[in-house]
Amino acid sequence: MRWKQRYFFTILFLLPLFVCAQPHIVLNNEKDAYTNFEMELLVNPPIQSAEEIKNIFASSLPKRLKNNFALGYDTRDHWFHITVLNNTQSPKELILELTEQFHKKVDLYELGKDGVHIEHNGLRIPLQKRSVETPNPAFRLHFNPHERKELYIDLASNYSLYGAFQLKSPQRFMEDVRRLTHLYLIYFGAMLSLALYNLFIFFYLRRKVYLYYVGHVLLFTFSVAIYKGFLLPYIDMRLYDISQISIPLFFILLILFSQQILKTKEHFPRVHMLLNAFIAVSIISLTWILIDIHDGFYFMNVTAAVILPMLMFASLLTTRKDKTVATIYLIALLIFIAGMTSIAILALGLIDYSPWITNIPMFASFFEIVLFSLLLAYRINKMSQESTRAREELIRQQKSEKSRLFQEVAAKTQALNQAKKRLEKELEEKKLLEEHLKHQATTDSMTGLMNRRAFIDEFDKELNRARRTMNPLSCLILDIDHFKQVNDSYGHHIGDLVIKRIAENMKEHTRTIDHIGRIGGEEFAILMPETHLDDAYQIADRLRDFVSRYEMCFDRQTIHITVSIGITDLRDKYETIESILQRADAALYNAKREGRNRVCSL
Repeated sequence: MRWKQRYFFTILFLLPLFVCAQPHIVLNNEKDAYTNFEMELLVNPPIQSAEEIKNIFASSLPKRLKNNFALGYDTRDHWFHITVLNNTQSPKELILELTEQFHKKVDLYELGKDGVHIEHNGLRIPLQKRSVETPNPAFRLHFNPHERKELYIDLASNYSLYGAFQLKSPQRFMEDVRRLTHLYLIYFGAMLSLALYNLFIFFYLRRKVYLYYVGHVLLFTFSVAIYKGFLLPYIDMRLYDISQISIPLFFILLILFSQQILKTKEHFPRVHMLLNAFIAVSIISLTWILIDIHDGFYFMNVTAAVILPMLMFASLLTTRKDKTVATIYLIALLIFIAGMTSIAILALGLIDYSPWITNIPMFASFFEIVLFSLLLAYRINKMSQESTRAREELIRQQKSEKSRLFQEVAAKTQALNQAKKRLEKELEEKKLLEEHLKHQATTDSMTGLMNRRAFIDEFDKELNRARRTMNPLSCLILDIDHFKQVNDSYGHHIGDLVIKRIAENMKEHTRTIDHIGRIGGEEFAILMPETHLDDAYQIADRLRDFVSRYEMCFDRQTIHITVSIGITDLRDKYETIESILQRADAALYNAKREGRNRVCSL
């Protein structure tokens, strides 16, 4: 009986050793993916070389854990051990994948019959230099029949340590990659569509709330693209860390959007100021991320844990002013908080890792952003309804007023008719006065031509039209030669008459589509739409020739006047009015310098 007891206790003692000695993964021909197995973990072991790994794990007491792990914020090296046995008669080609890509170091030490094979991965290794060019760290493994391998993974991160190691066939691995890629592309397409739609509304309404919304959407979409590795082919680890500033920027735009949509400045000034303080705190966290990514990122998470409840409080206050807006906003915010809380709890290592949990913030943000878009649409509809009610009230008042006036008209027809006549006369006088003032504001009083301001306005219209239609546009500047001598010799009243005659000559020798303006004392400008430089030059030269041969008679005195003309045209669609006028003025200067009474072009 005693020998049976000894045998029983011996087996009981050795049983855990046999269980521990069993491989973590046993390969067979029936499965193409191994997503549920156990691993061993050592935190920051004193490993100096690859040869020491196995001995240190054997002499230590490694922690047993599932292949999906959530270890919180820890920048130390974490070493994982996985034993794989190919229990088949055929060789196996598999891929070992880590489901999250944001870890800075994911190094594989593969111990087999052929010795130690080391392969580096993680953010510090560019995508083009990896054996498997996917955002998630992945390693190709080959197993001979009945071969046993010890796999050790050295993992370190600036962010939270969570993810799952999975062993898959290449076909299954690529199918999963394609499926997730399609899902993310649908998400990105939907988010960008919402952003573009509201961006168009912003350009139409010019209200900042739409711009804050678009920035909020684009920044969150950008952070998801970074987080899911879609931008890894284009950035290195340093840029990856810097790109984390998109998160505080995202919260800044969320606060600005909330202030606008909840009208906190108008209804709750103290809450508005408190939200401004949170904007300042977010700016501090942004700066902190640039200095120290690990501490700055942790501080941003703590800040977000305070900002989101504060926004909830603001929305609850808003229910007293606008229940519908506050309710929609609160539902959207609660969905977003639920998503962000799940990832925050996972990042702190308080719950087990699951790939679905890492995608909850993405789906939550989608519903939040859709609800925010509906909230903006509701706001537009509400504004339209308010405008309609105001028009209806105005019409009702007008009808009531007409009825009252009709009754009064019956008793005071003659008085009202007289008042009507006086009113019509006043309106006519007002209209004439407005037309007169408009004419004075846009017309040169001496020549009847456009003044400089009106000419520039017309120039701006023609320049925009020329840019749209790609038609030519020419401009000339005309200056009367030696005009000071005319004033000195004949007096200013004769000089004024000369300016008037020159203006009349310009009207007679230009086309109806041309625009003429007096832009200085004796300086004029002509804008010629749909006119090439050569054609404009001919028109200008004919005008110059006519003026030079034209005799002006004043008080029995005959005066001969010449003009110098500088001409240019529109060279490209980016030119401005100032650059065209400056070039025409430079051409005029050349005409003066070359002896006057000539046309020069640039």
